[in-house]
Amino acid sequence: MSQLDKLYIAATGMITPVGFNTQMTAASVNAGVSAYAESDYISKSGKNIKVSQVPDDALLFDIEIEKDISFRPQYERIIKMALLALNETIETAQCKQRIKQAIPLIFALPENVPFVDQIPTNFLIENISKFSALPIDISRVHRIHTGRAAGLQSLELAYRYLYEQNEDFVLVGSSDSHLNLSLLNHLDERERLLYEGSVNGFCPGEGASFILLTRKIQYAQKQNNQVIALNTVGIADEPGYLESNEPYLGNGLSLAFKRALSNNSSHLISQVYSGMNGEPYWVKELGVAMTRSHQFFTNDYNVNHPVDCFGDLGAALGTAMVSLSALRLLSEEKENKHLVYCSSDGAKRSAVIVEKINVN
Repeated sequence: MSQLDKLYIAATGMITPVGFNTQMTAASVNAGVSAYAESDYISKSGKNIKVSQVPDDALLFDIEIEKDISFRPQYERIIKMALLALNETIETAQCKQRIKQAIPLIFALPENVPFVDQIPTNFLIENISKFSALPIDISRVHRIHTGRAAGLQSLELAYRYLYEQNEDFVLVGSSDSHLNLSLLNHLDERERLLYEGSVNGFCPGEGASFILLTRKIQYAQKQNNQVIALNTVGIADEPGYLESNEPYLGNGLSLAFKRALSNNSSHLISQVYSGMNGEPYWVKELGVAMTRSHQFFTNDYNVNHPVDCFGDLGAALGTAMVSLSALRLLSEEKENKHLVYCSSDGAKRSAVIVEKINVN
């Protein structure tokens, strides 16, 4: 990305276990509301696993999904969550009258895990393009299969669409769920799930989050003559990722921070939105990254962990946190910049500065 050109947020949409839309999710997260609950899934220790699930009531609408022998009920949940988030995105876009043609979509998707069943991406994309109120150019859908880091990674490709191909809009986001038996079994075998008596596990969640981006500041969502811009995306690899044989030194996230902060000027960062999910593994890299880039942050900066409220959203987490950050910036007069970051189970680490800009 250029040091000068920015991505502007034109609209957002999401559904999470604590909110049926962006505003409701933000209010719940700000209030510390948690959707964690014991489920019917039983760990190998015999304990009920805690999960965070989008309420079934939110998904009680009919769509004509073609189902074959390989269809799983979880696929329908993922499709419906995506449609709800996409529909909010177009419904709340102040610039929707400016959308004259189908929009490219950059889809953040889970990491590929051997023997773990995942919704076929073509099946997902075909259904959301068929039923979504937001016009999606199915011929220009890009997939990024790196899990949590993918949502922020997608911003780099979004920049190319907007500034190199002169698109007015591009859509980024994901619909993802940890709540399928093969994935839970995979995580349980590695003792990564949360249940009574566990100390290292996380709460599997689900949700969908999309952001409509534009290069034209006049199309950006505006509130009190202010808009939200996304700056240079920092992307790096961590050699010591989970299940790697390399030592875990936290260098990947530190480098992602440095790249995201490379053109930072004026206003120190007051809030960090972190993708940490409660597993001890993730703590070290944040400490390393913050220590090496401490000069960019206020002395009393705060680290937010939205996963504490809605569980780990997987590939949907990055765009969800950007949307929460944007909403907070527009409502908090004294805050100007936040940093959002996500780390995947694999090597990818990604970070971005979310900035409030005054316009006439």
